[in-house]
Amino acid sequence: MKILHVIETLNIGGAERLLVTLLPELASQGMEVHVAVMQPPMPLKSELEAKGIRVHVLPRRGKWHIFRQARDLARLAKSLQAEIIHGHLYFPVLVTALGRSCGWLNAATHATFHNLAYAGANKKTWKLEARRRLATFIVRRGIDQPQAVSQISADHYAASYGLKNIAVLHNAFDPNSLNGNEREAGDTIVVPGRLVHEKGHADLIEALKQLQPDCPPVTFAGDGPLRNALETEIEAAQLPVSITGQLDHARMLQTIASAQLVVVPSRLEGFGLTALEAIALGKAVVATNVGGLPEVLGELGHKVAPNQPTELAEALKAALGDPDWIAEQEAAGPEQAAKFAVATIARKQIALYQETHRAKGRRT
Repeated sequence: MKILHVIETLNIGGAERLLVTLLPELASQGMEVHVAVMQPPMPLKSELEAKGIRVHVLPRRGKWHIFRQARDLARLAKSLQAEIIHGHLYFPVLVTALGRSCGWLNAATHATFHNLAYAGANKKTWKLEARRRLATFIVRRGIDQPQAVSQISADHYAASYGLKNIAVLHNAFDPNSLNGNEREAGDTIVVPGRLVHEKGHADLIEALKQLQPDCPPVTFAGDGPLRNALETEIEAAQLPVSITGQLDHARMLQTIASAQLVVVPSRLEGFGLTALEAIALGKAVVATNVGGLPEVLGELGHKVAPNQPTELAEALKAALGDPDWIAEQEAAGPEQAAKFAVATIARKQIALYQETHRAKGRRT
């Protein structure tokens, strides 16, 4: 079966990382897999190509030239004889659905929802509402099988777009990517993630202030638009917090592996890939009880309410003061993470593709 995945960029992000992890495994299980990317940046293009996935760069268009983009996509899909077109994130999903609803795409269509776009991740404005209404109209007519990376994301888009048949296929991790990252007996709290509002770094800073003067070393592993503001707060509070800047995936895993404790203080979270990688590496986790994080962690971790620095501080103090709990978490983490291994998720994805393809055949 020939599958064409469509994504806006190949920048370093959760949806893009899923493609790098999942697509080579789909290929190893017998699928012919291609990627269509709509615009730069493309730092992950070479990584995909090195794993044998062919990347096609679509003609550069303005963001809202969705009819032209749909025709571009249809031409590529026809040349590849693609049987499934699979869009990721807002514009690729919109363009895929538009091409199908206009009759330009003969393939069956899938869409994966990776986030909680209308639940506060984006500022609520008339523009956001217009985008939601447009997507509702087109997606309901042009996507044969919607998917989501967590149940909470599926519920969000069921309510936002009025969809009833969203399948949940969790994000995957590749156990082989963990090779060489030996567990270390570190004494550092590591906070992996982009420095943006929804990741909750500001809440963690308030929590760390409450641990003074006994606050352990903390590493914010990542970069983002809030870096300068966070550095100002850290310096003013004289906290032992360092910021790494942007890390490639291998370096991120090394940083997580060096932690005594991993903290994910998100205010919103569609899935929680860094939490998954942390437990796969045998790390104890303190996380907020939001989005897909409870699905990822299961019974593991200290879970706290979002936007509650005092509760977060208490959880950190309890975790750091209980080496037996940390040891139990380290032992149980890899077993929980194994449920999300890429080979398992790929088999589920292929079964869903096959069912969609059969359903399309029955309709035609």
